Amino acid sequence: MKNIVITGGASGIGAASVARLLKNNSKIYVLDTAIPDTDSALVSYIYTDLASSASIDETIEQLPAKVDALINVAGISGAHPVGMVMSVNFLGLRYITEALFPRLTDGCVVNVASSAGRDWQLRKDLVRSLLDTNSYDDGLTWIDRHTGEIEENPYKFSKQCAAAYTYKAAGLGMAHSVRVNCVNPGVVGTQLTADFKDMLGSDLYDWVVQQIGREGRPDDIAQVIEFLSVGESFWLNGVEIAVDGGYTAGIIDGWIKPPQ
Repeated sequence: MKNIVITGGASGIGAASVARLLKNNSKIYVLDTAIPDTDSALVSYIYTDLASSASIDETIEQLPAKVDALINVAGISGAHPVGMVMSVNFLGLRYITEALFPRLTDGCVVNVASSAGRDWQLRKDLVRSLLDTNSYDDGLTWIDRHTGEIEENPYKFSKQCAAAYTYKAAGLGMAHSVRVNCVNPGVVGTQLTADFKDMLGSDLYDWVVQQIGREGRPDDIAQVIEFLSVGESFWLNGVEIAVDGGYTAGIIDGWIKPPQ
């Protein structure tokens, strides 16, 4: 039986992933601030606040010595303060990933970023500057010093960092035989949708959905997470996968024209 740790497993894409992984007879540790709605004996819930390194440390003490997969789904919208968005969406993700590397030998990490972060190379110097910080606290200091550069859209920047971190983490994981990959979901109907509509504007959000035929469902993303975490993907390492119904392909090739 595999031991799988999933952050943000109580709702949305995380809950859909838990449902799929239970069918694989996996022991699942859900790390969240909310209690998951499941009565399965294979699911253990551990309260975890990714905006607190101390909370993450307490959680790590409760996890098994051997972990087969870490799935980083937890995230919050840009409706929250800059520091909290960056802490939950990136610093906490990085911290728990690197803390668990020694327990993940021959295992894998799946980071859930966003299609909003796929263009991280447009801000690669700023992104890499944060990625080069050495600790959670150093990251907080960096964020405090650069708030003016990221406060317009902290959600997007946090996801740019999460996506870019995939490449760095894949290198770090090699020492422990750990694979690290990233899923970039497009527009997906979850508990965060209302915030995203506020962030993008309802007209733009609806326009994106129209281009690809329908809004994504949490299980659309969970299918790919399942493949990366417990499927036969042993030679897949250090890649970003857009799971957006083809929207990214349309923008790249031009068959989807951005609205003026």
